[in-house]
Amino acid sequence: MNAANSNECRETGLLEKPELAEISISSGIELKSHIFLLSPAPCCAQSALPFWGKVQGKLCSSKTEDVLASAIVTLYDDGGSNIIQYSDTFAIEAGATTEFEVKLLEFRDLTKSYSITITERGPL
Repeated sequence: MNAANSNECRETGLLEKPELAEISISSGIELKSHIFLLSPAPCCAQSALPFWGKVQGKLCSSKTEDVLASAIVTLYDDGGSNIIQYSDTFAIEAGATTEFEVKLLEFRDLTKSYSITITERGPL
């Protein structure tokens, strides 16, 4: 092992954010905004986050009742094949705005694009 490289910070991960492939949302729910955030690459175990990225968004409901909903983020490779899905389940109050956060736990270096699906799961 080269002594000059033994203290070198080895950063791994995506160099750029994946492209948004598609957004699909249940009727009566509007996606106001979203962002795909990459976690900083760790230089040591003490600074490593338990996820490599996350998708955060703000939703607005025009429904007349409170509902349970899910945000599903699907990662795709360069051929458009599904690599993995992550999700978050949350309540949306009638006429209110709420936020979601889907953490991407396992690093997938093949990720080239992603989609967001917001589905209503039923009334509260």
